[in-house]
Order: sequence, then C-alpha cells, then structure tokens
Amino acid sequence: MKKPPLESSLSSSTRLTSDHIYFDRSSKAANKAMQLEGHTETPDDRDAALLWLRKNYKRKINHLAPHQLINHFQNESAIINKGYLTETLTRHEQRRTDVSLPMSQFYRQSYRLYDPVERETFFSQLPETDTPDNLWIYKPGNNSRGRGIKILWEFDDLRKEYAALGNRPVTNKREQGIIQRYISNPLLLEGRKSELRVYWLVASIDPLMVLVYPDATVRLNSLPYKLDDFDNQLVHVTNVYQQKNHPDYDPDVVLKWKFEDFGRYLSQELGCVDADFIHAQLLPQIRRILHTVSLAAREKLKLNYPKQGDCFAVFGADLMLDDNLNPWLLEVQKSPGLSFSDAVKRDVIPPMLGEAARIMFEIRNRRLNGQSLGNLQSVDKYQWVANEAV
Repeated sequence: MKKPPLESSLSSSTRLTSDHIYFDRSSKAANKAMQLEGHTETPDDRDAALLWLRKNYKRKINHLAPHQLINHFQNESAIINKGYLTETLTRHEQRRTDVSLPMSQFYRQSYRLYDPVERETFFSQLPETDTPDNLWIYKPGNNSRGRGIKILWEFDDLRKEYAALGNRPVTNKREQGIIQRYISNPLLLEGRKSELRVYWLVASIDPLMVLVYPDATVRLNSLPYKLDDFDNQLVHVTNVYQQKNHPDYDPDVVLKWKFEDFGRYLSQELGCVDADFIHAQLLPQIRRILHTVSLAAREKLKLNYPKQGDCFAVFGADLMLDDNLNPWLLEVQKSPGLSFSDAVKRDVIPPMLGEAARIMFEIRNRRLNGQSLGNLQSVDKYQWVANEAV
C-alpha cells in the first residue's frame, strides 16, 4: 500500500484549490444531490479534487493527480459481483478471527455454479426427490435490478444444463451465477416481502475506515407473500424496477418506506420490538455485517491501488430480515440507486452523498498536510463501522 502523499509534493496553489467535483454524464443524480448539499461542480477533470464516475473509471484510476479522489476501487468486483462476493466471504471464513461474524450468521448457504467443484458439491447435497420445502434462489452474478432471478425447488433442468459442461468452468461472466438457500420465512410488512437498502462508505483501506449511513430505505413487493407462488415476480423479487415493469403492477401500491416508518410499524403495528429497535439492535447488527465484509474484501480492494491519489466508494448493501428479525446480506452494489425522484429517497440520498464527500475531502486534506486521520470533524450522521485511525 502506498504512503499518503506529503504536502511538499504539491504546490501551494494546488493545495488551496477549492474542493470541486467532476461528474461524468452518467452521474446526473449524484451531481444534483451533491450540489443540493453545497458542493461545487467543475467541467474539467484536471481541476477536480474528486472524480465521481459511473463509467470508464478504471482507466482514470491510474492517472489521478496526488490531490485527487475517485469513487471506485480497481478491484471492487470482489464484492459487487455476487459470485465474487461469495468467494470473498468464503475465503475470509477460512481464516476468520473473533473480530468477524461467522458467515453462516449473515449470508445464506451459497454455491458458485460456474465453478466445477462447487457445482458438484451443490448437486451432491440435493435430496434424491425434489420437494417444495427445499427452496433455492438462482442469481446471475453480474445482473442488477433483479434480472434473471429464479426461485427453484425442482432441479432436473438445472442438472441437465450443467451436466453438458462436465468439469469445465463457466468463463462467460454473463452466464456465471450463484445458487443460494432461499429465505422462506421473510419478515412481512403489511403481508408483503421486503428488504433494506443500506448505504455505506469505504473511506480508506489503509487504515481501514468504513462508515454506514443510518437512514436506510425499505422496499416492499406489490403483492402479499405467498410462498408457493414461485414464478410471480410481484411476490418474490423485492426490486422496484422489477415491480414497476411487471405487466400486473399497480401504481397505487406503496413500494418504499422510510426507515423510521419501518421501525414504527414493527413496534406499534406488529408489537414485536421496542421503539428503539433500529438504533439499539438492528444498526449494530448491520455494522457487524459490514465490518466483516470490509475485512473480507480489504486485501482485494488494495490490489492495483493507484500510485498517487486515493480511492473510496459509496456502496449499497441489500439486506432482508427473516421473521426472527435476523438480517441477511443479499448483495452489495456500486453506485447504488442514487436517483431521488421519490419522497423516501429525497430525504436520504442528498445528505448521505453530501456528507460522504465532506468526509472524503477532510481525509484528503489531512493526508496532504501529513495530519492524523483520527477524530474527523466532518462525520455527523454517519456511524463508524471500522476506524483504524483512532
């Protein structure tokens, strides 16, 4: 890992440049959110202190100026690709210490079907007779927005598909996928399946500095949950894109809740938790999960780190609670759904992004001036997941 650049490596005019942000054309929502929070845009990426990109960022990472930040890591596929996330967590589990959560407590049993060994292990553990109580969910490794997801309990077609490969791996990323034990007892809100979208910031790898924004959003399905209605996307796939693009979608159904409404529903309507459940119990659990993911991915995120400038990322984490209120990590997303056209996300996205940028500017400025990264003044609403700087 490179050492932080020293103040002497820059001219004073560069050091005193305002904290401008350069956005590519695909980052209009992030641009609008940042400007609402008082950040300033520059059309010149050479003048920018921070580059916010959605596309072609890999070619930019190795050409940063010493004072520049970029919102990606070269090897972030280690957690944003579902198959690679499974591999990253599995390898970490093999060397896990007490600092990390056991993988079985937050990530469902999963197999990478594109890997011949894991594929054979999966099929060998299936019962001789397929039954509906042995439910699994197939997820394409690189797809987003719930595309390609299937709920399975019959496996003859899957066996035939992969038998044709023999012992060969699947190398085409578009055809790589994982199969994961299905959560058949999800926590239901108004009878509907739901999941949380949590935003978290990997601000530094060395020292490890990770924070989570405490205002999550809650996404609900359109139709009441019915376990055996396996092919109905409106019942099983908790994704707003899939819900709204389904031919039977009802636009009058509310698909998103604020985190506070979620907590209020659990405590007042269901009566299953205390009023402070989210902050006293759920968020600490989520922080432990994200801490484990961060430790698991740390070495991979270090790979091909730029020789100058610094990387960070705002990730999304999708989690589902079961009916025992245990949170399960579903996936990690880069540049996660930052548009804020609906009222729920309008309250979350701008302040979440604005504070993330302020945190990164403070870290950058302290590094340039050779100062300690401890006790950051810009951390306001974000909560620490890991902070090796103190």
